[in-house]
Amino acid sequence: MDRDPIVFAWRSAKHRHAAAVAVALGLGGPLVGLGLLALRDLVDELLALAEPARPPIHFLHLVVPLPERLGGNGLVLVPGWPLGESALTLWALACLILVALALAGLGWGVARLCVAAQAAAVRRLRELAEDAILRSGPAARDDARGLAGQVGTAIRAADGLLAVGVLVPALAAGAVLLALAVAAAVAPRLVAAAGMSLVAAALARQLLIARTERRDDQRRLEGAALERGLTDLVRRLPAVRAHGTAAFERARLGHVADRARRALSATEEELSRARAPALALAVLVPTVVLAAALWQAPSPAKAVSAGDLSAVLGALAVASSAVAAFLRQNRRRRAALPAFREIARATASLEARARAPRRLRSQSAPLPDGGPIVLTNVAAYDPASGERLIGLDLTLPMPSHVAILGDRGSGGRVLAALIAGQLEPTAGAVTYAGTDLRSVEPAERARRIAYAGGEPVLMSGTLLQNLLYGDLAFADGSSPEAGAPNARDLEERLVEALSVTGLDQLVYGRGLASVLSRNLDSATAAAIVETRGALRAALAADGAAHLIEPFDPARYNRQATVGENILFGEPVGSAFSEARLAGHPFTRAVLEAEGLTRPMTEMGLAIARATVEIFSDLPDDHPLFDAFSLFPARERGFFEDLVARQPEASGWRRGPAGQRDRARLIGLCLRYSETRHRFGLIDEAMEARLVAARRTFAALLPASLRGSVEFYDPARVTAAASLEENLLFGRIAGAEAGAGSRVRALMQAVLRERGLERTVYRFGLASQVDPRAAESGLAGRDGFTPFERGAIDLARCLVRQPDILVVGLALDDRGAPEIMAGVERLRAARAGRGLVVCLPDECRPDPEMPFDLVLRAERTTVVRMMPPVDAPEAGDPAPAGAGQEAPAAEAPVRDRTRLTTD
Repeated sequence: MDRDPIVFAWRSAKHRHAAAVAVALGLGGPLVGLGLLALRDLVDELLALAEPARPPIHFLHLVVPLPERLGGNGLVLVPGWPLGESALTLWALACLILVALALAGLGWGVARLCVAAQAAAVRRLRELAEDAILRSGPAARDDARGLAGQVGTAIRAADGLLAVGVLVPALAAGAVLLALAVAAAVAPRLVAAAGMSLVAAALARQLLIARTERRDDQRRLEGAALERGLTDLVRRLPAVRAHGTAAFERARLGHVADRARRALSATEEELSRARAPALALAVLVPTVVLAAALWQAPSPAKAVSAGDLSAVLGALAVASSAVAAFLRQNRRRRAALPAFREIARATASLEARARAPRRLRSQSAPLPDGGPIVLTNVAAYDPASGERLIGLDLTLPMPSHVAILGDRGSGGRVLAALIAGQLEPTAGAVTYAGTDLRSVEPAERARRIAYAGGEPVLMSGTLLQNLLYGDLAFADGSSPEAGAPNARDLEERLVEALSVTGLDQLVYGRGLASVLSRNLDSATAAAIVETRGALRAALAADGAAHLIEPFDPARYNRQATVGENILFGEPVGSAFSEARLAGHPFTRAVLEAEGLTRPMTEMGLAIARATVEIFSDLPDDHPLFDAFSLFPARERGFFEDLVARQPEASGWRRGPAGQRDRARLIGLCLRYSETRHRFGLIDEAMEARLVAARRTFAALLPASLRGSVEFYDPARVTAAASLEENLLFGRIAGAEAGAGSRVRALMQAVLRERGLERTVYRFGLASQVDPRAAESGLAGRDGFTPFERGAIDLARCLVRQPDILVVGLALDDRGAPEIMAGVERLRAARAGRGLVVCLPDECRPDPEMPFDLVLRAERTTVVRMMPPVDAPEAGDPAPAGAGQEAPAAEAPVRDRTRLTTD
C-alpha cells in the first residue's frame, strides 16, 4: 500500500483524477484567460472615455509581442472585434458574467469527479483493511485491532486530500503558467517580475504556515500543562485544606503558567516576524510589476496599457491563491502521513502472515465430502489463552462423535480449534481426508466444519439476525420473510437450533418482555386484547386469579410505583419518564391541585431517612443497594446530607435550594412501591388521593402532551408497555412464592390454544441486541449471560447444518448433569454427522450411549481414553454416535411456531 495519501488517492482512481485535472485545466484555463482579456478591454475602455481621440478598441484582441530579431511586430493570434464604447462595455461585462457562470458549472462538474475519486479511494482503503483483517489469524489480533483504529484516523486526517490532492497541485502549476503566459503576452519584461513575485509570495506563505504550526503546537502544550496542573490541584485539595497551602498552590500554578506562556510568547513573536514579509509583499508585488511595466531602458519598449497591467495583476492574484491552497494542502498531507504509514506497515505485516496459507490455497482442491481428520506431529500455541500442545498424532474418523475431556487451561480447546481449522499449527499438519485445512478457503471450511468456541461475538440488530449471522441474503440488515421460498426450511432449522441449545425459553421470555410499538398491525393487536379475557378465565379456573393485580382506573395498583399509579400508563418519550416526572411542571401542578405536594415531600423524607439508615453499613457498590435503594449510589451523599440537616419536614430552606430539595424528595416518593419497599407509608386514604390525582392528570393533560403518555385501556393494547403486561392487563403479585412461574405457565398454555405463541416467539426473535450490554455479562432485557452468548454462537453453527460441528465452549459455570443433558440433545440432533465436543473432567460420557472416541487433554499433550472406531466402509453400519436414531427432541416451538418475521 502507498504511504503517501495523495499517491494512494491517484492510484485508487486514476481515470477520475485525470479527468478532473483535464477538465479543470483544459476548460478552466481558457475560461480564466477569456475573463482576463475581458477585464483588460473593460479597463482600457474606461480609460478611453477620458480620451475621445483614441482609436476604437478591438474586443478580445490577442497579440503576442515578438523580439526585434523577428521583426519586432506582434504575432496576431486573435484580431478581435471593433466595437463602440457602449457596446464594448456591455460585451465585456456580459463576458465576465458568462465566465463566472461557466466556472461555477465547471467547478460543480469537477467536484463531482473529485467526490467520486474520493469515494473510490475510501472504498479501496476499506477493502485493503478488510482483506488484511479477515486474513489475519489469532496471533495477529493486535495488528488487526491497530489497523482498524488507524483507518478511521487516516480518513479523518485525509479528509479532502483524497478528493483534491491531485487536482490542487495541477491547478497551482496551471495558474502559475497562466500568469507567466499573460505576462509574456503583455510584455516579455514582465515575465521575470511575475516569476519573482510568485516565488517570493510562496516562500513568505510557507514561512507563515511553518510558524503558525509551531505556535499551534505550543498552544496545545500550554493547554495540556495547565490541565495537568489543575487536575493535580484537584487531587491535592485534601492536603490544601489540611495544611492551608492555597497560597503555595497559587504560586506553583503561576510558575507553571509562566513557563508555558514564555514558550508560547516566543512562538508568537516568531509568527509576528513571519507576518511581516507577507504584509510587505502585499505592497511590493504590484509595485514591482508596475515598475517593470514602466521601465523603458535600455531602449524604448512597447508601452503597457492599464488594461494589460490589470490582466497581469489578476493572473498573479489567481496564481497566488492557487499556490497558497497547494501549501495548505501540503500541510494537511504531512499531518496525514503517519496514519498512512502505519496502515501500510500493518497491512504489510498481516499480508506476510497470510502469505503462506494463501500459497497453499492456490494449490488446493475442493474440500472432500468426508473422511478422517488426521493430526500429524502437530504443535500449536494459542496466544489468547497461552495454552500449548506438542507432538500430537491423532486420527479422528468422521462422521463420528468425539469427546475431549479437560478443564480450562488443559489444552482441550486448543485441540478443538485445530480440528476446526481455526488455529494453525506451528508444526505439523491437520488434514481432512488428506486435504490440509490451511489450504481450504476459510468460508468453505467454516461451512463444512463449524466451530462454536472462543469468544462469542454478538452484532447490533435483532436476535434473529444474530442467529442467521453469515447468511448473505440478510447482509443488508433485513430479516427473512415468512412467505419466502425457503422460509419453511429455515424455520425448521431455527426450531431445532433453539430447542437443542435451550434458547427457546430465552426467546419466549424476550418476546413477553418486548415493548409493543404504535405501528403494531391491527390483527395482532385485536388478538392480544381478545386473549386478555381468556387468560383471566384460565387463571380463575386454576384458582390463580388473585395472583394478578389488574390495571383498574378506579383502584390503586399496589404492584406499581406511586408515579406509575398517577400516570396510569406508559410514558412515550422523555417528557414523563421516571427521571423527569417529578420535575415536570404539569406533574407539579397536578400535585398542588390535589394537595399532595406536602404529603409526598414528607413521604420522600421518610423514604430517604429509612433508606439511609438501612444501607448505612453497606458500600455503594453492594448489590443489595442497587437492587432495593430508591436512589442511585452517586446520590447517596446528597440524601445523607439532606436527612442530617432536615430531621423533620418543616423549616425548609428558602429559594431555589429548598425547591430542589423538595423536588428530589417528591421524586423518591414517585419511585416508591409499597409491595416492594414495605416502609408502610401508603394507607387506603393515601391510595384514594393518588387515584384522584390520576383522574386529574388524565383530565387536565393538555393536547400538546397527549402523545407523551399511552394510557392503560382495557379495550386496546398499550404501546410502550411489554407484551406480558398487555396480555395480563395488570401485573403479577409477588406476595406468593412461585407466582410468576405459575402465571406464565398458564399464559403459555392459553397462548398455544389461541395460536398466539408464534407471535411471542416472533417478538422475541425481533428483539434488539445491544452488543455492549450483551457483552457486559449482565442478564436482562438487553443483556445475556455468558452461557446464553455461547448458546447463540452454537445455534448459528446448527442453523448452517455443517458436516462436522466442533464445540469448544467453556462450560465451567454449569453443573455436570446440566452439561450432559445438553450434550445428549446435541448428539441426538447431530446423529449421522460429525461432532467434537469439549467437556470438563467431571463430565464422564454415558456408558449406555458411548462416544466413538474419548480424548483427554493433559498439560501439553492429548491421550486416548477410548479406542477409535474404524471409519465405516460403504454398506457397513455406521458408528454408534453416527448411526443412532435421534429421539424426538423436546421442541416446544416445533410444528406450532413460525419463527420467521413477517
